[in-house]
Amino acid sequence: MTTPYIIFSRKNCTAIRSCILQNYGYIRYEFPFINALAVEVPDEKIPNIRAHKRVAMIARDGSVSKLPLAPGHTESVDIKSIRQIICGPKESADTSENLKAKNQNKKTAFMLSKPKAQSLPFTENQGFGTTIAIIDTGVAPHYDLIKPYNRIIAFKDFVNDRTEPYDDDGHGTHVAGIAAGNGYAVGNRYFLCGTAPMAQIAAIKALDETGSGTTSDILAAMQWIAENKDKYNIKVVNLSLGISADAENPIDPLVIGAAALVARGVTVVTAAGNSGPEPCTVTSPGTSPFVITVGSCDERGRIAEFSGRGPTFSGLHKPDLVAPGVDIVSLDAATCKGYIAQSGTSMSSPYAAGIVACLYSENPKITPRQVKSILSKMLMPLPGVPRDIQGRGALFI
Repeated sequence: MTTPYIIFSRKNCTAIRSCILQNYGYIRYEFPFINALAVEVPDEKIPNIRAHKRVAMIARDGSVSKLPLAPGHTESVDIKSIRQIICGPKESADTSENLKAKNQNKKTAFMLSKPKAQSLPFTENQGFGTTIAIIDTGVAPHYDLIKPYNRIIAFKDFVNDRTEPYDDDGHGTHVAGIAAGNGYAVGNRYFLCGTAPMAQIAAIKALDETGSGTTSDILAAMQWIAENKDKYNIKVVNLSLGISADAENPIDPLVIGAAALVARGVTVVTAAGNSGPEPCTVTSPGTSPFVITVGSCDERGRIAEFSGRGPTFSGLHKPDLVAPGVDIVSLDAATCKGYIAQSGTSMSSPYAAGIVACLYSENPKITPRQVKSILSKMLMPLPGVPRDIQGRGALFI
């Protein structure tokens, strides 16, 4: 019986590749960007492999999943209600049906409202010319992403090896809309839109129809980004996924992979996780000091109870910031025209990722470290909220 592992080499993987094969192992993926292999080997052979002088670290290939949505915060949104908000309701008597519709409109307007912390002139470019990579359950060809022209410029499927964009879970499409939707399906591209409505999307499907995958699947997606970032001008990666952080092993493979992308000039934005309100509940790779870790607040700046809290097990202050993540309306993959409201740090992370794309659109030569510094100056500190809950403040546009 074999067990999946991720084995890191001190240099390149040539020498340990031979060692794996000699010990009856199977190589599933190769990750040159972090000098590692995803393998399956018999457990009794691990001591032989560990003794190899080129082996730096061995980790189990763990399970990764989309972050579970906050309970009670998922519902469809009626497009007619949205259009009434844009155009105004027709005059009619206040029948019970009309009153019900008005109440729905008020609720929808509440979910779509965005507080204004300050004027951000750089967002006028709307992320034009910049690509956001979404590692998730896929991205469906929703009208808000493919019209008036297709902005899903790349799609890679590590689950079913399909070539055309799709999303058999819906999570990744909702995430993509928060970052880069343009509101096309409701006839007004500037009303119901993401934070970077002109940015392009590189969709990498590494999670299956249940939102589940493995560490090696996510690392394979990161390897693809490392190889294709220049071809598609990928400046930002969004990770609305994670695994529980390990107190005994704070440096796990996802943390290493995220750091390797940052070292290559790609800003990694990741969700803080939905396991709050207890401390030390930020999920990996959000525990990395090199990524931008995003927790959740509502439209009034109140911290969401579910939002992951710091510090990390290594004592690092996390999250870095909080962003809207409660009742966020975005794209519905089931119809490719409709919208759905969901809550979670999975929604907060792409909100920030879109703003990062706008920063790159304004100045393509800035580094991930500079992006972090610029973002920290844009935040609105929440009075009386500890740093390990709000980071340095709330991000609103």
